[in-house]
Amino acid sequence: MLEGIQNLFAAIPATYLHAAGTWLAAILTLLVLSYIVGYMPLYRLAGHLFIGVSAGYAAGLAWHTVLWPRLVLLISGPAQHWIYAVFFALGLLLLTRGIGPLSGLADLPMALLFGVGAALALVGAAMGTLVPQVGVTIASLSPASYGGGAAGWALAIDAALLLVGTLLVFASFHHTQASEERPAPGLRLLSRAGIVGRKVLYVAIGALFSGALISFYTVLAGRIQFLISDWGAAIAGMRF
Repeated sequence: MLEGIQNLFAAIPATYLHAAGTWLAAILTLLVLSYIVGYMPLYRLAGHLFIGVSAGYAAGLAWHTVLWPRLVLLISGPAQHWIYAVFFALGLLLLTRGIGPLSGLADLPMALLFGVGAALALVGAAMGTLVPQVGVTIASLSPASYGGGAAGWALAIDAALLLVGTLLVFASFHHTQASEERPAPGLRLLSRAGIVGRKVLYVAIGALFSGALISFYTVLAGRIQFLISDWGAAIAGMRF
């Protein structure tokens, strides 16, 4: 059946397929943009199509690239690939979550899933963010280390700003218990540094938010350009 469908599409001229793809993409783009007017059924239809196609594609990709090759290895050599039997058993136990009397069987794979996921997230946050950030702050502040000259001074100032900004943000996360006694000078300095650190954090969050907005408007401009150029050309090329 799959071969027959492939042969059917192969018999269709490429220009027709391109035109059909352009019209389908334009219609779906308009359905999504209908959210500007309100939460309309057309927008919900586009959302359902997107979720359904994404779920179907993810399921097919998981079956063909992950499950089926390992199932073949397990069947062909169970003694060498017995570990895959454990994985499949845990997956089957996970499916019992939706069956009332057997839902307790899913606790084991869920515990393993959350435990491994939490460990990976913790290690990823430490090795991907915290350790590199600390490593970057341990840098020379001497212009001579960067070749001297104007470029060396610029890189040294950049390293100094990075170090000061990191320390100020770290200081903004300190917590002290409120007391009627006058705080020590070190705590007062840490508190004031924390105030500045929170301002630095606000600037960083604002920069990230503005970057997200720029990405959104870039995608929006791209879709509008697609409607004007590609879809407009497809409409102009139609013969009535």
